[in-house]
Amino acid sequence: MFQKATKTQARLRFALCGPSGSGKTYSALEIARHLGKSTAVIDTEHGSASKYADLFDFDVCELTDFHPSKYMEALRAAGQASYDVIVIDSLSHAWFWELNETSKAMNSFTAWGKVRPLERALIDAMLAAPAHVIVTMRTKTEWVLVDSPKSGKPMPERVGTAPIQASGIEYEFDIAGELDLNHLLTISKSRCPDLSSTTHLNPGQELAKRMLAWLSDGVPAPETALEKGQRIRAAREAVDMSADEVRLIMEAEFSRSSPAQLSSEDCDRLIAMIEAMNSAQSA
Repeated sequence: MFQKATKTQARLRFALCGPSGSGKTYSALEIARHLGKSTAVIDTEHGSASKYADLFDFDVCELTDFHPSKYMEALRAAGQASYDVIVIDSLSHAWFWELNETSKAMNSFTAWGKVRPLERALIDAMLAAPAHVIVTMRTKTEWVLVDSPKSGKPMPERVGTAPIQASGIEYEFDIAGELDLNHLLTISKSRCPDLSSTTHLNPGQELAKRMLAWLSDGVPAPETALEKGQRIRAAREAVDMSADEVRLIMEAEFSRSSPAQLSSEDCDRLIAMIEAMNSAQSA
């Protein structure tokens, strides 16, 4: 039942919260470009991410319907396209959709009973995505009095408080932090000991490097069904072989009909067979 615990390599799950003007979108893109070679952005902010298209290289999907299923559809598409990093900017719009749906119902208790499973499914889809995931969330704001560094007198300043999302959402992520209006990121929750309670002004390459060092420390994680399917698809497309032909090989050689049913070693063997058959036909 029990076995020795082993640290495995992992992909980032990072929540970036902050008030309007704190630089969430820019910071997410800056961190993303140092995490991998390809980035997909799920944009719910009316194309705000594309305003940085001259500074960052990424592909974008602009959502106008914020039903959780639309987020999940975009996550699946990004995963199937093998992006290294997926940025969701922002997750708060899914929460706005949930609030709107429950407000229209006669019985809010029953309405939340229908909405909560959708919320959970979206969280699970983010956690299961075969890529690093950076999620931005708006925070509620309020005015507080702080001492001015110049005059020493109290001055009003707008600060972010709790994320505009379901209570406790940040605990679903490996690392979560809050950006202030001076673009200072404070890590408030971290499974990475090196980053606990740290601050990062204009977060980017240095933070991404420390995250990657932690994520890559461990034994390789087991290959997912999606990753196995992607490897096999790439191999068959390289030799112009149909999915039906590959399925016949799997059934004949492994008594399996889906890549998800194969071990990683079986995938290696299947890919070698596909390549060998193509070489034989070309000879």
